[in-house]
Amino acid sequence: MKLRNAPRKRKSGKSLLLTFLLLFSLPVFVFGLLQDKSFDWRNLAFDDIKVSEENPCIITFPNVNPYSLEINKSVRIQVDALSEILGIKSVNIQDSIGTTLLTKTYDDNPKKITESFLFTPMVAKAYNLTGSITDAGEQTFECVISSPYDVQGVRAIASNSKPIFTTLPKSSIPSQNIQTGITYEYTIVAEDSDKDTINYAYSFTPGATWLKTTVIEDGGNGKLTIKLKGSTNNPGSYLANIFIHDGYSKHLSSQSWVISVSPKGNDIPTVSVINPVESVQITTEKTLKIEWDAIDSNGIKRYEIYISSNPANQNSWTPIDKNISPSTTSYNINLESITDGTYRIIVRAIDNQTPEAIGMGISPEIIISRVKEDEKPDDQVILPEPQVINISPTSKDEIRNTTPTIKASLVAPVGETIQESSIKVVLDSKDITTSIKINKISESEYTVIYTPDSALSEGVHKVELSFKDSNNTEKETDWIFTISEDETIADKDNFNIFGYKLAKRTAYIIGGGLGLILLAIFIPIIIVAMWKDQPKDSNEINPSLPPTIPSTQEIPIVEETPKIKELVTEKFQAPEPALEPTKEDNSNIPEPEDDLSLLCKQIEDLKQEEDKQNNVTKQ
Repeated sequence: MKLRNAPRKRKSGKSLLLTFLLLFSLPVFVFGLLQDKSFDWRNLAFDDIKVSEENPCIITFPNVNPYSLEINKSVRIQVDALSEILGIKSVNIQDSIGTTLLTKTYDDNPKKITESFLFTPMVAKAYNLTGSITDAGEQTFECVISSPYDVQGVRAIASNSKPIFTTLPKSSIPSQNIQTGITYEYTIVAEDSDKDTINYAYSFTPGATWLKTTVIEDGGNGKLTIKLKGSTNNPGSYLANIFIHDGYSKHLSSQSWVISVSPKGNDIPTVSVINPVESVQITTEKTLKIEWDAIDSNGIKRYEIYISSNPANQNSWTPIDKNISPSTTSYNINLESITDGTYRIIVRAIDNQTPEAIGMGISPEIIISRVKEDEKPDDQVILPEPQVINISPTSKDEIRNTTPTIKASLVAPVGETIQESSIKVVLDSKDITTSIKINKISESEYTVIYTPDSALSEGVHKVELSFKDSNNTEKETDWIFTISEDETIADKDNFNIFGYKLAKRTAYIIGGGLGLILLAIFIPIIIVAMWKDQPKDSNEINPSLPPTIPSTQEIPIVEETPKIKELVTEKFQAPEPALEPTKEDNSNIPEPEDDLSLLCKQIEDLKQEEDKQNNVTKQ
C-alpha cells in the first residue's frame, strides 16, 4: 500500500480574501441603501426648476407637454436665463443632431433674458435639447429643461389626441328642465389619452351664482372632473359653457347647454336645436340653415336668434333676428358678415305670459374658416375669453418638497391683451403678488412663477389667481395642491420597495434568512476549494513538508500457517500468573529464555502428536 504525500496548500488565498470581502460588503451596501428609507424610484420624476444662481438657464415648454409633442406641429419653447453679476453675453440652443434652434448675442449684457422660438419635431423619437449661456466674463453655463408636466426630456409621437368629454349635459340630474327649488346636478368628465394636462375655461350666465362648481380633478395627468350643483328660486333659462384643450390650437372642445328653471304654475319654454346635429365647418358656404323645436304649455309669442363665440357671455351675442314668427321653426342665417372663428347659434323662445318666460336652445359648434390662416404656432389656442392654463402643481402631483414652484400661464382672448398691473396671486388667503415673478411671452401671454421663501406646511394649499384683459374682462381661477408628509418620517416601520410597503421586521427576517442561505452555500465551497486534497494520480510533493515514510518502503505482512494459528488461538494456554514472590522466593522465578523454550517445546510436542494421528489415519 502506497502512502500519500502530506497535503499541499493550494494557491487560492486571493480568491478566498475577495470572496469574504464580497460577502461582508453586502450588508454594508444594503445598509447604505436603507439610509434613503425607500427603494421607490417612481418618484424620481423630472423637477420643475426655476431660474436661479444654481440653474442660471432653463428651457421650458409653456403650452404643451414636451413628452407628447406631435410631429410636424410647431410649438413654442421659452428660454429664461439669469446672470446678476456680469450679465449675459450670448445664448445658444441646439437639438440632438446639432441643429441650432436659437442663437443670439447681446451687446448690453442684460442680467435677465427671456427668449421664445419655434420647434417642429419631424420624427417620432426622443430629442435631446441642449444649450448654454455665456456671461460677460466668458464663463459658460448649461441650460436645463424644466417642465410642469412632471416628465423628463423631450419626446415626439406620431399623433397627439385632443381631450374629449366622456359625459353629456343630457345626463344632468334630474334633467336640464327643473322647477324652482329643485337641485340640479351635472358632473363634467373629460380625458386626454396622451395624459396631457387638460386646460379648461368654464363660464355660467353672468350674475347667476346659484350653480356651484367643485373641481374634483383639475386636468392634471389627463383627467378633468368638475361637479356642478345647486338650486334657485329665480326662474329663467341659464346658459353654461366650458372649453377644454391640451395646448394645441386644433385640440379645442367645448360643451354649451341650457338649464331651464320653471316657476311653479308656469313653465319655461323648452327649445331644442335639431339641425345641425353636430359640429359644422364653413369654408365656402354663405348661409347656414338652422332648425329647432319648442315646447311650452303656454303660447310662444316670438323667437330670437343670436350668434356668439362665447354663449355664456351675453355681451358677446350678435343678433341675427329678434322677431321671428312663433310658427317658424327654421331659419337661413347669412354668414357673409361673420368673421372666421368658432361660434354657436342661440335660439330664444318668449312666451305670452306676464312676466314673460324665456327659454333657450343652443347649437353645436359652427366653425367658420374661409380665409387661409396665417402661419401661427400650433400651440396657440385662441379663445373668446381669457384663460389660465398649465397650472402647477396640480392636485394630482405627489409633492414632498415644502417649497414647491407655483406656476401658471395667462392668455388673453383673441384681439385682446393682458393688463399686467391687474395680475393678482393669493396663496392660502395671503396676497403674494409682490413676490411673484412675471415672464412676458407676448402682449397676450404671460407666465407667473412663485417659490416660497420659507417652507409650507404639510397638507392642502389653495392658490387663487386673477387678471384682466384690455377689455376689462376679468378672469378668476383657483386650484389646490397637497404637500404630503415625508415618508421617511411618516412610515418608520416600513420599507417602500418599488412602491410596495414591506414591514421592516419581515424585511429583516427575509434578509437574515437569505444571508444564512448564502453563507451555507458559499462557505463550504470556499473551504473545500481552499483545503481539498490533491488528485490521486498526482505525484507532486510539497517540498516544505518531508514525507512521513519513504515512498518506496512497504510494510511486510507475516502470513500464519493454519496449524500455528490454531495452536496460538485454541490450544495454547497462558500460564497462570504467579503470585508476587517474596524476597525469599526470588530464586525460583524462571528467566524469560526458559519460558520461551518451554513454549517452543510444547509446540513441537503438539506438532509431533498431530503427525502421528495423521499417519494412523492413512494406515
